[in-house]
Amino acid sequence: MNLKITGQEQPQARAQDPKDKQRLEVARKFEGILMQQLLQVMRNTAKGGGMMGSDGASGQYTSMFDEVIAERMAEGGGIGIAATLAESLGGGKASATQALNGKSTYLPMPAVSGGIAFERPAPTQPMPGLSGATARLAKAAYSLSAASGGKQWAREGTLTEQDLASQVATPAADGTARFSVRDAAGFRDAYKCNLFAFEAARRAGFEVPVVARAQGWGFPTSNTVTADAQDGSLKGAWAEVVPKERLGEMKGMLERGEAAIMLTGSGKEGRHGHMAVVERIHRVDVDENGELKHIEFDGYEARVDGAQHLTRRSWNRHGSGEDKKLARNGFETIELLALRPSKSPEQPEIKLSNGARASRADSR
Repeated sequence: MNLKITGQEQPQARAQDPKDKQRLEVARKFEGILMQQLLQVMRNTAKGGGMMGSDGASGQYTSMFDEVIAERMAEGGGIGIAATLAESLGGGKASATQALNGKSTYLPMPAVSGGIAFERPAPTQPMPGLSGATARLAKAAYSLSAASGGKQWAREGTLTEQDLASQVATPAADGTARFSVRDAAGFRDAYKCNLFAFEAARRAGFEVPVVARAQGWGFPTSNTVTADAQDGSLKGAWAEVVPKERLGEMKGMLERGEAAIMLTGSGKEGRHGHMAVVERIHRVDVDENGELKHIEFDGYEARVDGAQHLTRRSWNRHGSGEDKKLARNGFETIELLALRPSKSPEQPEIKLSNGARASRADSR
């Protein structure tokens, strides 16, 4: 089974000297940061209102919007600081200009409720050492995390259509079945790890599964996903279950940006399962049957206190934790899932049910 999952990647910059390319990349990032700060200063001095104003639900997109605009301006040539800085660092003027004119590949960001839509650039290194598909998923998870204001992913938090922004809708016998958020009371007082992981994957342009709920559509639970993956496949083939004999390869694939990985575990004895977005793998252990029993990783989880970025996180099958301070014990089964880039980023949902009943509170 070929698990090399390559998303849309940026073409190589056309610099003649690799050192020139490296200097230009550093200079371009510096210019992007500076331009984002300038945009924030201008926004702070402007009057409120407008599509990206600070009032209402759209306010949470302001910093993300500024970041995207700054990155695109810098990659398009910016205000000339990157080329000048690259030259002062020792790069030739011609090669720096060539590198600045290299085109980037952009991954469309699906429209969200409220009419806000923009293109999200495929990032080069949003986190230190990450690239490609790995970086895209990590950046989407970070944008939803508590560090970016994502407290609504806490257990007592309430989600809105802006948080679970899927636009999936199908006709039903008594109306329209939509992606259910308000019908589920915003999932308040519920664990949201599966909702967080799937929404991050959806926003990063990977395929995600949806199932019929009491009213409308929704993401499946972590226990459902883990149980589905135990036979080595997934209904709808929205991701690939990483075979046990290839678990060791995932560390290198993530470091090279060749895969976007989601971790799922089913709870033991009726307890809740869990899901996480993985950005790095430090260690993987299997038992005598080749089953995953221990994994240490960096990544993102929706926890009781919100969506968090965690380092050296440890998941274990029940009773297999070596370090109780790091361990999250109690899983019946743990699986790694390699996500598939969506053929249609505007509608990446893969329906696992034949139909859903009409939404009530979510009708709009």
